Amino acid sequence: MKKIFLILFMIFWISGCTTIQDQSLEEIVDQGIHSNVDITNMNRTGYKYYLPNGMKAVIKKDYNEVIYNDKYPFYLYVDVISYFNKVESNYEANSKYYRSFSLENGNKFGYLQIKSLENKKYFIEIMYNYAKIEVIVTKRDIEESVAYAIAILDSVTYIDTVLGSLMGDNVLNSNELEYNIFDTAKTESNYLEIVEQYDQYNEKDKVPDMDFIK
Repeated sequence: MKKIFLILFMIFWISGCTTIQDQSLEEIVDQGIHSNVDITNMNRTGYKYYLPNGMKAVIKKDYNEVIYNDKYPFYLYVDVISYFNKVESNYEANSKYYRSFSLENGNKFGYLQIKSLENKKYFIEIMYNYAKIEVIVTKRDIEESVAYAIAILDSVTYIDTVLGSLMGDNVLNSNELEYNIFDTAKTESNYLEIVEQYDQYNEKDKVPDMDFIK
């Protein structure tokens, strides 16, 4: 029942009275973080999340993943250590970027930051709920890509008992997790290096997305 509700919700959100391109980024984000949908379909060590139909998790290494829709690779990083320690951080909007604003809903917080690149592409960086997604897209795909990212990030659900055990056994602390979830990316180069390193995507694996269909 929850999955049926989620699909109907996404279809209404994306293709209801207006298309997603007719909505502002603030509206897209606000609807995403207040959706109150708690379904997940991807189980990981210490957390789980919802991967929309039409997206494919290509590779996972520790708490890093590269996820594809039918156009772009999305780099996902989940910071379970910061979550477990309840680290907090404030984001200050930066007017020099194409878009930049903070996100907050209850005890979940983060930011959205979009930088314009020289090749007429845009580097989207969204941190929310102790997880981050980065993706490079064309201008016409900004809104849809943000909707995908928010749907994933908002759905991340942490399993405290598992994380507590891993922390107690020093498993997480022994991993060299150097990525700071709260640091904004200085350039898109790190994203490109990660995607190139992990990229094992097969074009034949593309599937239409029924959750985000227009």
